[in-house]
Amino acid sequence: MPRGKSYRRSVAARRRMETAGVHRVGIPETSSGFVSRRGTGWRHRVNDWPSSSFTNHFHKLVIPEERSDGKFVLLIGASHLRSFADGIVKISDGCLDFGVMCTPRAAAADLRIEAYHAVVPRQPDAVCVTAPSNNLTASLNPDEAGEEFEKYLLTVLYRWPKVFCIGFPLRLTESVEKQNLFQQEFHRRAAKLGIPYFPVAEYFPLKRLDLWSRDGIHLSDDYGMPILKKLLWIYANRYLEMLEPKPPVQSQAATAYKPRFVPRIVVKGEERRVPSLPSSEWRVVRSGRKRNHPGEMESSYSQKKRVVHHKIHGTRVVLRECSVPLNPSRFSPDILVAMETVSPSDLSDVHPGIETKPVEPQRKPAVLRTKRGRQQVCKSISWLIICHNRIKVFCT
Repeated sequence: MPRGKSYRRSVAARRRMETAGVHRVGIPETSSGFVSRRGTGWRHRVNDWPSSSFTNHFHKLVIPEERSDGKFVLLIGASHLRSFADGIVKISDGCLDFGVMCTPRAAAADLRIEAYHAVVPRQPDAVCVTAPSNNLTASLNPDEAGEEFEKYLLTVLYRWPKVFCIGFPLRLTESVEKQNLFQQEFHRRAAKLGIPYFPVAEYFPLKRLDLWSRDGIHLSDDYGMPILKKLLWIYANRYLEMLEPKPPVQSQAATAYKPRFVPRIVVKGEERRVPSLPSSEWRVVRSGRKRNHPGEMESSYSQKKRVVHHKIHGTRVVLRECSVPLNPSRFSPDILVAMETVSPSDLSDVHPGIETKPVEPQRKPAVLRTKRGRQQVCKSISWLIICHNRIKVFCT
């Protein structure tokens, strides 16, 4: 039976993948040029330790004597700490007392069990966890090693809340690319839990073979371990400084700003004239000129000045002289009588303080449309015309 089109497509895709050379993402393959090396440093002979009942690995816990002026830092790790535990390289010196919990050949899972069952008589001020370098051979890939390391850190945090980590020194028996991948994974897991992580690989250059012992894995006691001791001191002090509470910042009252110099603005151009204040003197207004000051008046106008007397609330008030020329018009006695009845000139009868009833506004009468109304309107208009003509005749 002939093959279908889908079979031919799958065969073609398989051939393309083979030619492209797709590899699994994970640990990079060891290059053909990598050669394992040995160190030239010296390391003490291994002493016999009792084995642990939990992991069947050699295990040793060293706790220094308690001091009132010193802080206690507990180190947890594998065989890199063996020289500290045996006292070959002294680490407890000065203001810090280091305790060591060492389990050689232990991976992250074994160290987690030992940390969970450890009996520490003193409460440490800080706990330093060294990254497990044995997971380079115990784990298949960095992800698996990272999961075990995260569980290990969670167990240590369960026992002691103040924890920080340091990286492991590189080995001469493994490729640098592989070790960097594990270092990055351990760093990422520690940062995920909020634990400070301090790398140390850069302080052990691979060109200096005297930093390692003859096995190419452990640091030498004469050159490598003193460097690790200094790094532990530096990172322990730095972490303890981070834990110290910062003094509260006292709020200071802000002082008034005093400028060093006062800016001066120079404006160039026409100066703006300030308007003069109004004069308190009277000014004369006459025909032909808009205004005249009193000194500029002619003699003819000075003769026409009159003083006006008036009474306000029974008090005689003298007003200023009136400079406006009066109109020499006269009114007939009949008109004066009519004006006096409408608006009396004598105001002595009016007393201040007497309340008067408000005058209601008179409503305007509607326009009369009848014949009688029109006759009354015509009579009033004719009377006004007659009065006006009399006034004109009298004035002339």
